[in-house]
Amino acid sequence: MNDYNYKKFLDDLSTGREIHFIYKKESYYIGRGTGQFMFWKFYDSASEIIGEDAEDLLQKVNLDGKLIKEIWNLINIDIIF
Repeated sequence: MNDYNYKKFLDDLSTGREIHFIYKKESYYIGRGTGQFMFWKFYDSASEIIGEDAEDLLQKVNLDGKLIKEIWNLINIDIIF
């Protein structure tokens, strides 16, 4: 998904799509389920973060102390639902 950029990512989240991505060999989920925006690391229920909307969620999610936007070039999109 070389042509998939951060703006498209934001658009997809805002419209309710679910995205699985890989960062440093770990798999993550971000999307909207059961009416809430959610993020978590696979197989780590304690990592779950809930946001009021996509923007709120993205401000709460930090990987290695950085926002997703800051590490975008290090993320590999795996699946988009």
